[in-house]
Amino acid sequence: EIEMVPYADNKLSWISPQPGPHEKYVEHIDQMPAESPLFFGMHPNAEINFRTVQCDKTFDILNTLTGGSVAGGSEDEVAMSPMAIAEITCVEILEEVQEKKFATDDVSRAMSDEDKGPYQFVFLQECEYMNGLVYEMVRGLQELQLGFKGELTMSEVMEDLAHSLFTEKLPMWWVKLGFASTRPLKSWRLNLQDRCVQLEDWINDPLNVPKVVDISKLFNPQSYLTAIKQICCQNQGLELDKLQVFTDVTKKEAKQVDTESKEGAFVTGMFLEGARWESASNSLEDSRPKEMFVAMPVILCKAGMAAEKQDKNTYICPTYCVPTRRPYFVFSAQLRTKAPPDKWVLAGVAMILDIGGA
Repeated sequence: EIEMVPYADNKLSWISPQPGPHEKYVEHIDQMPAESPLFFGMHPNAEINFRTVQCDKTFDILNTLTGGSVAGGSEDEVAMSPMAIAEITCVEILEEVQEKKFATDDVSRAMSDEDKGPYQFVFLQECEYMNGLVYEMVRGLQELQLGFKGELTMSEVMEDLAHSLFTEKLPMWWVKLGFASTRPLKSWRLNLQDRCVQLEDWINDPLNVPKVVDISKLFNPQSYLTAIKQICCQNQGLELDKLQVFTDVTKKEAKQVDTESKEGAFVTGMFLEGARWESASNSLEDSRPKEMFVAMPVILCKAGMAAEKQDKNTYICPTYCVPTRRPYFVFSAQLRTKAPPDKWVLAGVAMILDIGGA
C-alpha cells in the first residue's frame, strides 16, 4: 500500500488499493475523499486564492458588460459620465507625474569612468526607463486633455486611453513601456510614486548605492542581480557565466540595516507564496490559514561559483515579478527547509516581487 496524498501531515489520507478485480478498484475510487488541494500537495489557501481570482474575473466581465457604469456612491458620482470621470483622472495623473524627470545625462557626465560601476549603470538604466514611461504618460494625457477641451479631434487611441482611465485599467502603451504589474490603475499610480522615490534617493547621491535595494521597485530586477555577479567577477577574477546568485535570509527589516554588505548586496521587496518563512527556525514552514503572501525579511544576495551538488536542506525557490508568474521569472533563490524540498515543489512555493493589491 502507498499513501496517495503526499505531505498532508495526517490532515488527509488515501491509501492505494490492494491488488484485486476491476470491481474492487471502482469501489475504492468511489470511496475517495472529496477533492482538496491537499491531494496535489498544495496548501488549502491555494483554493481560496483560486476562488478569489475566479470571482475577480467574473465581476470584471460583468462590469464590462454593463459598460462599467457607477451603481453606487453619492448623487454627484452617479450623475458623472464615463468621460467626465476619465477627465478628472487625467488631471490627477498629470499632476502626479508632470514634474517627474531624472537628469541621467547630467548625472552620467558628472561621474568619471572609475565611478561608474555595475550598480551605477543599473540605476542609470532604471532612470531612463522611468523617463521613457513618464514622457509617454504626459504626452498622451496632455493630448487627451486637448481632446476633452475640443481643441483636438478624439482619435481612437485617445478614446482607448480615456476608456482605460475610466475603467481603472492600464493603457496599452503604459504597459509596454512600464514594469510588470497586475495592479489596477489607482494602485499602480501609488506604486509608480514609490518607485520614483527610490530612484530619487539614488540620483541625489549617485556614487553610493542604497544599503538595501527594493528590487520589486525596479523595471528590470535581473539587471541588479547581474551587477552583483559582475562585482564578484571584478573582485575575484571569475567568469560571469559560471557564477550564480546565492541567497541568505537575514532576520532584519530594511530599516534595521545600517551598513552596506561587505559581500554582495542586501535586497528587499520579496513575498513568499505557498508557504511562510519562520524567522525563529530560519526555514520554510506551512502557511497559516488565509495568509496568501508573507513578506520576507531582508535577503543578502551574493555571487559564487555554481554548486555541482544541491543541499538536501535547501529549496530552490523560483522568484517572479508578479503573482501570475510566467513569463516574469527573475531568478532562483535558496531557502532553508526542514521538510523535503519536494514538498515545496508540489505546493508551488515561489517568491513574488509585486503582489499588487493582494
